[in-house]
Amino acid sequence: MKNIYKFFLIFISALMVYSCEDFMDIHKEYIKDGEIIYAPKPDSVAFVAGKERILFRGWMYNGINVKTINVLWNDGIDSISIPVSFKTEMDSIEVMLSDMPEKSYTFNIYSVDNFGHRSLVVTDFGSSYGEIYSSTLIDRRINEINLTDKFGTIEWFSAPDGLVANEVRYVKTDGTTAIASMPATDYSIDIDVKAGTLFEYRSLFIPEAEAVDTFYTEWIEYPEPFPATYLYDRSNWEVLQVSDETASDGGGMKTLIDNDLGTYWHSKWDPTAPLPHWAIIDMESPKKIAFFDIYRRSGNTDTKTVQLFVSNESDPDADSWIKIGEDVFTSGDKVTIDATSEFEGRYLKIYLPDSNRDPFTSIAEVYVYGN
Repeated sequence: MKNIYKFFLIFISALMVYSCEDFMDIHKEYIKDGEIIYAPKPDSVAFVAGKERILFRGWMYNGINVKTINVLWNDGIDSISIPVSFKTEMDSIEVMLSDMPEKSYTFNIYSVDNFGHRSLVVTDFGSSYGEIYSSTLIDRRINEINLTDKFGTIEWFSAPDGLVANEVRYVKTDGTTAIASMPATDYSIDIDVKAGTLFEYRSLFIPEAEAVDTFYTEWIEYPEPFPATYLYDRSNWEVLQVSDETASDGGGMKTLIDNDLGTYWHSKWDPTAPLPHWAIIDMESPKKIAFFDIYRRSGNTDTKTVQLFVSNESDPDADSWIKIGEDVFTSGDKVTIDATSEFEGRYLKIYLPDSNRDPFTSIAEVYVYGN
């Protein structure tokens, strides 16, 4: 019985040796020249678009023995070997690939260590851009322009894809030329532009997020200049007093400069106050006035004649008031009154001497223009 057991053990051992030798035969072809050792490959790579160039970025973890990073493209016809000296832990490199004609590329990247070992290949993709891309760019359109005494404003339509900014080249109020920039996320830009002058604009694009180059459209001259006259900014103006009012009807005297044609200053009607009616507006500083736009209450024809006076005293009964314009509403809700005097005053008096329905009057808005 013992002999049978020994024979069985010998048979099993021989069978295992034979099986192992047969298994190793499968790998002999691949290790006949010795075991293959690979250098560490890049942890990650990126190719950032530019104008006929591409920025290569590579990251390596514990690549202290890596000697070069090699980048190949155009099926290996073109390549670059980048000497590196990585630190321990995570480290990175950046190299600009120049003279890259406009197209999309497939890149193969591998490393070589100090012992001559190569890493496995990493494949990634990138693109360069040039005249073909530039030819597709369309300028952002301008919606409108307007001018106040403080600045000119350019309003834009929505930004096209890829737009990052707009630039405006213009003449400043002191006569010098300046360039102002506005991010694509904005819809308007304020500039200290000289009245009556033309301006140019262009659009700035990037083809991809984080692109290293910006593409500019050609400067284009906007076909119409900023107005020769400008609307005075009323944001710090104040209606100081009125002869009378019915604040519950239209909103009261403050509505004369609230930029809302739906509100208005109405004369007192319960009980009624006699003509004339007047209002005093503080324009913050003496103003050189070109003309006025006066709006009466929408759809209401009570208001007839409008007389305008300026002074550097706010007292409605002062002798210093200078008459600067007068006109009569005929049809419609608006009358434009040219200034007949160059006198510059801080305070404006609106004087309503008569009415089409005595004694009622109502004024919605007062706009003042300078030059």
